[in-house]
Amino acid sequence: MSDTGDTALVDAARQGSDEAFAELVDRYRAPVVRLAYRLTHDPDEAKDIAQDAFLRAYRGLRDFRTDRPFARWLFVIARNASLDSIRRRKRTSSVDAVPDEDQSPTPEESALRNDEAVRVREAVAALQPRYRAALELYYVRGLRYREIALELGIPLGTVKTYISRAKRKLREELEGDLGLAA
Repeated sequence: MSDTGDTALVDAARQGSDEAFAELVDRYRAPVVRLAYRLTHDPDEAKDIAQDAFLRAYRGLRDFRTDRPFARWLFVIARNASLDSIRRRKRTSSVDAVPDEDQSPTPEESALRNDEAVRVREAVAALQPRYRAALELYYVRGLRYREIALELGIPLGTVKTYISRAKRKLREELEGDLGLAA
């Protein structure tokens, strides 16, 4: 079944084929776990979230519109499952937590982290739209080069070039910032 498209697999899963849904899980397990990990920074929690996301997707197959990409729909479900998990963790930790002065960042550390995040966001925003789109699909959505090529409707080699150039431009921009600050 590995040559079958997502829409055909969704249709087969809707008709009760466990094999079809298992193929979708195999296809998207790694990108869903990566997305959850990027949001939670916890590998075990990311795996649990991926399992939850696939369960939600399975239960919601009837609501999936086949005129839209399955991957995009699944990533929205995974993102929402990740955010739900983060919210639950915050509620639990706020009830259980005893303030620990030693673990909170100093004002200087907080300012540095905030400045770095702002510089990175500005550098990404300054990229040409085509480079930024490819980079965001790769890092934010966790798509593979082949999937990015399909999403953007461009050749695979062009995706590789865009991402490589975007990384180089970001590196140059951010290293330049560091050089000016020293």
